[in-house]
Amino acid sequence: MTLKQIDPEKIDLNLIQAIGKDWMLVTSGNEQSFNMMTASWGFAGFMWGLPATAIFIRPTRYTKEWIDRCHTYTLAFFPDKYKKQLQMLGSKSGRDINKMSDSGLTPISLPTGDITYEEASLTIVCRVVYKQTLDQNGFLDTSIMPKWYPLGADDLHTMYIGEIQAVYQKPKSGFFG
Repeated sequence: MTLKQIDPEKIDLNLIQAIGKDWMLVTSGNEQSFNMMTASWGFAGFMWGLPATAIFIRPTRYTKEWIDRCHTYTLAFFPDKYKKQLQMLGSKSGRDINKMSDSGLTPISLPTGDITYEEASLTIVCRVVYKQTLDQNGFLDTSIMPKWYPLGADDLHTMYIGEIQAVYQKPKSGFFG
């Protein structure tokens, strides 16, 4: 598969829709060994003079161990027809099953050494520049903790801010793109 590298400012994707409704696959590792998880929380923008993304991962997730070790991650976005695979990848742990073989997705190594998938339409490669576990005292809206963290402070997400290192997209095909 041929991927086209584009400037982060040229991303032509509604990231609010893509992350929150369509979901993304967060992956960390390399061709020899990697792990992935589906996520629907995060955002992209500009931070500390850098194009950046922010993702949020619970302490129990296996992918968190990979990001903490590798300090890089990719965000892969897929056409709607892969929603079932993304649902499975978000509900099973790589500690328990071989998620890759069960998903039917095809991992490929990027020029950066990071992993994406042949089926992905867009992949953002990020280098972690900051991480912080959320603090329950920071929630000014007190309804958030009991709704999203019923297990309490020990289950709070870690926020990772990643500098966007590269963006790859699958070339559009067909008359209408």
